Amino acid sequence: MKPLPITYLLVSFLLSPFSFLPLSAQQVQLKGIVSVQNSRTYTGNTQFVKNAEVEHINTQNAKTKDVTGDDGKFTLNIKGVAPNTQTQINVIPHGEFSEYVVVNEKELKDITLGRITPVSVYICKKGELEQRQAEMVGVNMRKLEERVENDKKRLQKELDALRANNDYLNVRYSQIKDSLDIISDNIDNAFERIKEYAKTMILENLDDRDDNYVKAYECFMRGALDSVSHFLQEEILDMKYRKILLLQQEAKNERELASILTESAKVKAEFSENSLNELIKEWLLLARAADMQNDYEKAVNIYEKIVKADTLNTDNMLECADYLYKINEYVKAEKFYLLCLIRNREFAAVNPKNYLPRVAQTLNNLAILHKSNNRLSDASREYEEALRIRRALAEENSAEHLPFLANTLNDLANLRNHFKEYSEALQMYKEALKIRKELAAGNPKYFSAVAQTENNIAVLHLNKKEYTDAQHYFEEALQIRKKLAVDNPKDYLPAVAQTLNNLAIVYKNINQIQTAVERYEEALEIRRKLAAENPKTYLSEVAQTLNNLGILYFTNNDFAEALDNYEQALKIRRLLAFETPKKFLPEVAYTLNCLALLHFNNSNYFDALKYFQESLNIYYEFTNENSKVYLKNILNQNTDISECFLLMKDYQQAEQFALKALEIDQNYHRAKIKLAHSLLFQNRFSEAEIIYKELSKSILKGTETYSPTILEDFDAYENAEAIPKENKNDVEKIKKMLQKN
Repeated sequence: MKPLPITYLLVSFLLSPFSFLPLSAQQVQLKGIVSVQNSRTYTGNTQFVKNAEVEHINTQNAKTKDVTGDDGKFTLNIKGVAPNTQTQINVIPHGEFSEYVVVNEKELKDITLGRITPVSVYICKKGELEQRQAEMVGVNMRKLEERVENDKKRLQKELDALRANNDYLNVRYSQIKDSLDIISDNIDNAFERIKEYAKTMILENLDDRDDNYVKAYECFMRGALDSVSHFLQEEILDMKYRKILLLQQEAKNERELASILTESAKVKAEFSENSLNELIKEWLLLARAADMQNDYEKAVNIYEKIVKADTLNTDNMLECADYLYKINEYVKAEKFYLLCLIRNREFAAVNPKNYLPRVAQTLNNLAILHKSNNRLSDASREYEEALRIRRALAEENSAEHLPFLANTLNDLANLRNHFKEYSEALQMYKEALKIRKELAAGNPKYFSAVAQTENNIAVLHLNKKEYTDAQHYFEEALQIRKKLAVDNPKDYLPAVAQTLNNLAIVYKNINQIQTAVERYEEALEIRRKLAAENPKTYLSEVAQTLNNLGILYFTNNDFAEALDNYEQALKIRRLLAFETPKKFLPEVAYTLNCLALLHFNNSNYFDALKYFQESLNIYYEFTNENSKVYLKNILNQNTDISECFLLMKDYQQAEQFALKALEIDQNYHRAKIKLAHSLLFQNRFSEAEIIYKELSKSILKGTETYSPTILEDFDAYENAEAIPKENKNDVEKIKKMLQKN
């Protein structure tokens, strides 16, 4: 937990007001020790750092310096800064430690002056942290993939047994299917999560921890997650917490008995503070292990304990909120994001340098949550505020804050693109791109962010049908992503396939059909390889590319190839929908509709009708999920089915489906046209004439009415021999009327 200003320390007994040792009315003493991280844990002896330069600079730029002795100790007699206020120190190793870096630099920016306990500073060799992070991520990913594979095999075996017994109504059947989905989603998101955990955990100095924690920590680092809870038992940690609460209460009582803090109260308060910090580290380790074992209930329970035990530590609060968002607990996540935001705003009022970045991060994460929940106005407001803060911070310290400014610019531009506010979105994208290119020039890790923004700009131009610009940015993004995929295919090949897929859409629209086919085929090859290793994630993308290829071949009148690709896509989507119907049945319906249109175009009306009907039934199932989207699909499908029946000379059925469409939208002219045709061909001339007259006066675009569309229909029905002989004179009457109008 970060030490806080005295204003906030007094409002809660969870935090103790650190004592101070004034040397005079204007001077406060700060002591500390510099050592090599984990030296005692791994060698048996603490390696103290001598000749390290320790410096404090106050707001008036007055410097206080000291150099560590052989025992690593330093003392700063700081003038011009009030006790119990937050400040920061800088530590620069020299001599034999000149190639070392400070590990807990972040903590040194949040020091409360006058504390009893010496400040602990620990250092390590340059590159050591990155190496340990890479090792931890690699080990844990291998272990996680092994566990996931074993879990999937076990659950699949149980699922197959239920299917063999036709026991689909067994509650366990649904539970297993849900578990398989969660497990697959977890492995997809695990890599980034483990990287974040590793980034935090490698900063810890195990020399300060007890044996049980060290053992649990080492188990976590090597992926032995089951053993973590053996060394850190939740019940024992809860008992520790109760003892800390008692000690805090004693310190509080002693404070209330005296007008100033007694030495006993100071010692108890600081001891309880330090004990709580250690306990929270143990809880965090246990929560992260539970998360990686898919024990979501346990992880949530521990995270909530952490926040309750320390309502002022916003870093832990944000980690808790991010975790809840990740597991789709949006209501709880929002609660903790908002609490975190309130705290950070309070602290930023006193210490803006350290807490304004946290305000911006919390706002950005809250905006992501609200965008996911379609609360777009809330998301927009939060992104805007985060952007204002990050702009101001970047002006003061560009090296530290420019990457975060670019992130918010990119996120807000995505939202503006969604609202079709293209000019504003493009301006933000280009600013983000400029920043990211400058960052990438100095650090190659930012190239993936450059490609992301270029891809987003290309999508914007694609939305605006500006195909030349879209092609340019997609090609640039593709070039970067292909280079990144050479060294790290697991992370970047999916992005390569996505960009290839998007490029194919561009080439299709500029009528470069062969190039579009090549891009789709290249994307398809990548996605098939990815799906062979991880079908749960990438099979749906294989189906997407197959379906897109089918559409391309269809528009190019290559019906055999179109049919083959559609049928492959449908087979995959049916398979996925069997396991996860809510997610994949709408995609099944979309491919069915594509197949129906293909057969309709080839005058195979019976097959077209079959696919239209199945697609329609699926859309009806989903009207409660998203009525606006699916009712529009139902409207079109009913109208398409009406057209099929007209061409199959079943005019009563054509009438019924046209009426069903008009029940959804009584002003849908396409359905009105089909209704008029079906009435006319059933010898109900006067009813049909009323509709035709109305349509001949309705404006389609500009000054054009629906008359040309109706006349084209009559030509098509004549060619298909779908007009009854006895109604041909009636058709001619309607034609003359339409031609006059």
